Amino acid sequence: MTQLLLIMLGGGIGAVIRGFITNLCTQRFNSDLPIATPIVNISGSFLIGLIMGMMLNVDWIQSFVVIGILGGLTTFSTLSSELVKLLIDDKKIISFIIYSVIQYGVSFLACFVGYTLF
Repeated sequence: MTQLLLIMLGGGIGAVIRGFITNLCTQRFNSDLPIATPIVNISGSFLIGLIMGMMLNVDWIQSFVVIGILGGLTTFSTLSSELVKLLIDDKKIISFIIYSVIQYGVSFLACFVGYTLF
């Protein structure tokens, strides 16, 4: 039961951080591509890799930080909806490809770099 509460609390914190970053990016940047989603996904992937690399296999860290906060921060569903919108609403194939490579490729590399730092 404690593990589920840690995940719930961490997920709420991560979602609030993501909302703050999304609002900040919307106010500051005028771009054809969404800026906030790559920021949260790449930084979250790096932090997940860093925690994995540090071998922090402590139950509460995994539950609260990795699954909760970083799981609430990063967002696969928003990424998917943004990619669909680029294809259907805007028909921006090049932007779709660039955005996909940035999201998947750079997020993977960020996680890998975080992992290999320790």
